[in-house]
Amino acid sequence: MSALAALNCVVNPQLKMENDRHRLWIDGCFDFTHHGHAGAILQARRLIPPGTESGALLCGVHNDEDILFNKGGKPVMNEQERYEHTRSNRWCSEIVKDAPYVTQPDVLDAHRCKFVVHGDDITTDANGEDCYQQMKDMGRFLVVKRTEGVSTTDIIQRILTGARAGAQEARSESSWQDTAGAEEQLKKYAAGLDGHAPWCYVFDGLISKSKIIVEGGYALDSTQLVYIEGDFDLFHVGHIEQLKGLRERHGQDARIIVGVRTTQDCFMTLMERALSVLSCRYVDGLVLDPESQPCVDVTYNLDAAELRRGDFSYLDKAVIVGRVLAEREHYVARNRKKGVCA
Repeated sequence: MSALAALNCVVNPQLKMENDRHRLWIDGCFDFTHHGHAGAILQARRLIPPGTESGALLCGVHNDEDILFNKGGKPVMNEQERYEHTRSNRWCSEIVKDAPYVTQPDVLDAHRCKFVVHGDDITTDANGEDCYQQMKDMGRFLVVKRTEGVSTTDIIQRILTGARAGAQEARSESSWQDTAGAEEQLKKYAAGLDGHAPWCYVFDGLISKSKIIVEGGYALDSTQLVYIEGDFDLFHVGHIEQLKGLRERHGQDARIIVGVRTTQDCFMTLMERALSVLSCRYVDGLVLDPESQPCVDVTYNLDAAELRRGDFSYLDKAVIVGRVLAEREHYVARNRKKGVCA
């Protein structure tokens, strides 16, 4: 149900249930829905104690029209892509389409959410006013830490300048282990639906007990493993649709293991891509920079023709890069306004 539809529902005030402090709301543009967004969603979900039966995290997603009005330009990913990408996040209980750009208490009330959660940065509307000021004044605002090191602005800047993180990593011979707090980050993003309990395995190079970086929440059974390998750069809903298709094809008992390899063509670092993939609800495990094809019965390659058959099959890295470059002047001006020069 959209925010507008919820508000239009006829509710008997005497029967109206009080807002649940464990039903939380988080909203945003979620353009690219990169691991910074996923980290905010995860932190919001972790504010709900484990085992809370009424716990839910609702993700409100702004539509294209509101973003254009308030930010002066269209998002790179259109609203249907952003809705589906956010819906696929492991810690999102449900999405609310057309969420108002300035967070409204009536909308939260309609969904029985007590608090809105946001990062420790400030988001302003077209008038330069804090989008959460009313919620703050009402004591219904909870803060989580903004994920450092990545933003939509950063990703757009790399595309505008042609900067390739994969090539840089290859030149420096760096690895995921060089990222500060890498193992702790991987463990956090490998959490299950409630954001607390472990779920995904993370392996270093090989699917092997001796190569486990993060222990998963289920017993490893090689007969259940379905493996897909690719670079998963600019992780997007076209990738997600392929992962979802594997889940539907092989069933809920299958364990989808993703091999994330690096090429010099990658805009994003290995850790950025790994964390993005881990946030997807259709993923059960991850292999960082696979050394060889694993010994499992079912394997796939990302973007194989047999996998690209859905509504978002048109989407790939070239399409995304093309969108940014087609609006180069707008994005350069926007980035300069944020202190980033292309």
